[in-house]
Amino acid sequence: MTRWSRRGDQEEIFEILVTAYGQRTGGAPGEGELCWRPATDVYETEDSFVVQMDLAGMEPAQIEVHYDGMNLVVEGVREESAEPGRKHFHTMEINVGPFVRRVPLPPEVDPGSGTARYRGGFLYVTFRRGGPQEARRRQIAVDRA
Repeated sequence: MTRWSRRGDQEEIFEILVTAYGQRTGGAPGEGELCWRPATDVYETEDSFVVQMDLAGMEPAQIEVHYDGMNLVVEGVREESAEPGRKHFHTMEINVGPFVRRVPLPPEVDPGSGTARYRGGFLYVTFRRGGPQEARRRQIAVDRA
């Protein structure tokens, strides 16, 4: 067996494990338990703090966004989009299954101002810059732009 074959087998086993976990427990694993992390850019503009995540192939209803008192937390489950049935992957680079990403918010950001929109496969969560605000937990609805 070549090294390439073993790597493909490992990826297939990982996919099977993640799928089986979700089916058995009825939910996604917690952070650090077989979760992937979406590619994320975090940047500031003159008046905003923006978090941009690559979440291609998802619907806004599949994405949960909230502020936990210290961090922006984005989580959800990206479903497999390939045809059902047995497959042998030659390359498997598209992450599927549960994901969680935490982004600490700097003190000069108003967590209560958070808005989220999903456009072109990217999630954009934007906060106003301003003085420190009262840090309360809150859910942030995701709009389709």
